[in-house]
Amino acid sequence: MERKKNPFWFWLINGLIALVILVFIIQNWGVVTFTFLGLKLEGYGFLVFLIIFLLGFFSGWLWSYYRGQQQKRQANMEQQTHKLED
Repeated sequence: MERKKNPFWFWLINGLIALVILVFIIQNWGVVTFTFLGLKLEGYGFLVFLIIFLLGFFSGWLWSYYRGQQQKRQANMEQQTHKLED
């Protein structure tokens, strides 16, 4: 018999996360100037933070993907070595 999941905690946690995000957006609504390598960009503060967060997330995902491919390649080489030994 499968136990039904209680959606209360799911919606409570997601509601709290949405509330924190909304407060963050409201507090960082002002226009900010962002300078990078001599390039000046102006935009809303929360969008600048969102872009920086997404770039960090993407770079972390790429690193994880690269490491996974490396480990998979190493495992394949070990399997081929064991086949040759047998």
